[in-house]
Amino acid sequence: MNQRRPDLILLLILLAALLYRLALWAQPLHQPANDENEYIAVAYDLLAGRGWVFYESYHWLRAPLYPLWLAGSLALVGGDLHRAALPTILLSTLNVGLIAILTRQLGGGRGAVRGVALAAAGLLTFATFASLYMAETLFTFLFTAAMVALLHWRTCLRAAAPTRHWYWLGLAAVAYGLAVLTRSLPLAFLPIVLLWIGAVARGAGRRWGQAGGAALVFALLVAATLAPWTIRNCRAYTACITVETGFSFNMWAFNEPRESIAEILRVLEQIPDPAERAAFATAQGRQRIQEDPLILVRKIPANWLYLWRVRPIQDRFLMATYYADPPPVLFIWAVLADDLLYLLITATAGVGAAALLWQAWTAPQRWQQLAPPLLLLGWIGYVVVATMFTHGEARYRHFFFPQLLALAGAGLALVPLLWRTRTPQALHWALLGSAAVVLGLWLHTALTSYPADWAWRGVGRSWYTLHGDWALARGDLDRAQHAYQQALRYRRSADSFINLGRVYVQQGELELAAENFRKARQTERIYVAASTSLGDVYRRMGQDEAARRAFAGTNVSEQDVLDWSWQHLTAPPPAHLQIGDGLDFGFIAGVYPAEANGDTLVRWSNGHARLRLSLVPPAQRCPPEQACPPTPLKPPLLQLRVAAPHPTQARVPMQVCAADVCQTVLLGADWRVVQVALPHIPPDAAGGLEVQLRSPTFVAPDGRTLGVLLDWARIGPE
Repeated sequence: MNQRRPDLILLLILLAALLYRLALWAQPLHQPANDENEYIAVAYDLLAGRGWVFYESYHWLRAPLYPLWLAGSLALVGGDLHRAALPTILLSTLNVGLIAILTRQLGGGRGAVRGVALAAAGLLTFATFASLYMAETLFTFLFTAAMVALLHWRTCLRAAAPTRHWYWLGLAAVAYGLAVLTRSLPLAFLPIVLLWIGAVARGAGRRWGQAGGAALVFALLVAATLAPWTIRNCRAYTACITVETGFSFNMWAFNEPRESIAEILRVLEQIPDPAERAAFATAQGRQRIQEDPLILVRKIPANWLYLWRVRPIQDRFLMATYYADPPPVLFIWAVLADDLLYLLITATAGVGAAALLWQAWTAPQRWQQLAPPLLLLGWIGYVVVATMFTHGEARYRHFFFPQLLALAGAGLALVPLLWRTRTPQALHWALLGSAAVVLGLWLHTALTSYPADWAWRGVGRSWYTLHGDWALARGDLDRAQHAYQQALRYRRSADSFINLGRVYVQQGELELAAENFRKARQTERIYVAASTSLGDVYRRMGQDEAARRAFAGTNVSEQDVLDWSWQHLTAPPPAHLQIGDGLDFGFIAGVYPAEANGDTLVRWSNGHARLRLSLVPPAQRCPPEQACPPTPLKPPLLQLRVAAPHPTQARVPMQVCAADVCQTVLLGADWRVVQVALPHIPPDAAGGLEVQLRSPTFVAPDGRTLGVLLDWARIGPE
């Protein structure tokens, strides 16, 4: 078989990995969480030419490469945050290929390589992080590339390739340095890598000077990669900072401080210089450890749990708001492709590592065969130990997931072969015993900490919600009502109450709908879907003041209410829309929160406003439970009260578009009522028509992009 021939099945797996990640990304833009808010803010600062000003008032200085990567991605797509994830999605797909190569370098056959690639492609957290604005995907690419290049250097060295091994060593060093500039975690691992390089070179027959020279070249190239950022920090601050100051923050915040986290953040953010801030935080943490050295011991069990537990967090779902339930199919898939797959990968990695070490120990060139698995195991052990004494989180497993996958794939196939080789040496049994102890401890942690009741209830809720959605799509309201009620038996979530309330709205049971929306709001008081759904049903019932209070919500942005209502509310539009009166939600988009203009409330457009208006007079409308075709007005005439106080244009053209037919009217700074004859088109199913208002814009002092002022709109006779 020609080994150079591309593996078509592996290429198909990579294509599937890309499509899988794109399908997750294609959902509406998710709500940033965790470190995303920081990275996004810094990236936009860099894009605007403000540099690293963000860290003059933040509690640490971050490694620079991912903010630069995100700023470059934003520049490529014109500043659109959603599309800025696409380059990282490509990196995530390439990570699958790198993990497959790493598996092959450990001795895995074609079947093992494909299996590992499939697992890496399907692991939900890998796929989800591709769309998150976090550094993990970029770090995984760079650090895995560094390991792949190092192992390839070892192969070239053993093959006595005169120059190629220097190329691969240099490539590994640059990738390693860039990984450090993404997350500084590998910096303290560098001495271990240098010892490994020297040992591999000696094992390949190189003299001590040559082995030391290879390690020195690697170290110098890593230092050269870090140098521009380090020199910049030395010039910008009162002391040199090699990469970042996150460790200093951890020293204070995660060693049983007497201060609360809020107090620590407040103190650190008042120190404008990151070097002084880091020195102060380090001193506080060191003082606390000197007072009670057992802090370092007491934190190990908690950090071990935080690192290894199967903890479902928001990072694995791309949600427009984290107050919502995950989509039913995605939740069920997460239990399989995240929780269960994680358990399988980690357990088989332990078995595979033991098998690889066993095989290497019995090989003729023992130390040369031990080098690849020892490099991977050394990294995993280093991350685990560092986490035990600093701060643990479940997402830190991303730092060594590629190594776990490669060990699992390459080593697992050896187990049947090694089981038949009867070599009852003491070292072998010691190796097996050690692996059994570590696996047992990990398995106990993972299984006993798993929120089984949460998962069971979540799967049940998702299953019945899915059936309810299917029934609703078929128009079977009774089955949908029953399914949503069953979902509530598993978990009383806000979305479950909202789903049931929407069925009652379609059945015309508005009181029952309002009762369920109130329960949804009580469950999640600051969830925009709950308060807005309640406002909509009050509006349908004619309770205008109650509707206004509900739409206002609790700690809910009016802009969020505008955006969510336009996308999700399906209320019949009015023939007369009083814009800005607190009852226009769902009928207007492309506008800003209402503001006073004399005695009335109005809204600014952003240059592309959209209105939903009824083509049917109120007397002709049918109740929701009846089906009667609406009769459009003849001829439909749109009337708007509008003004365009533009700072540089006395006359502002505004396009009024409906059904791809546009007409232009000229506006001035004063209010006027314009009348536009609309094309003769049939109304939609709700008896409505969407009208678009396009106009030139200007940037206001508060940063908003403003178009025209809107007071009211209606469709009716002249």
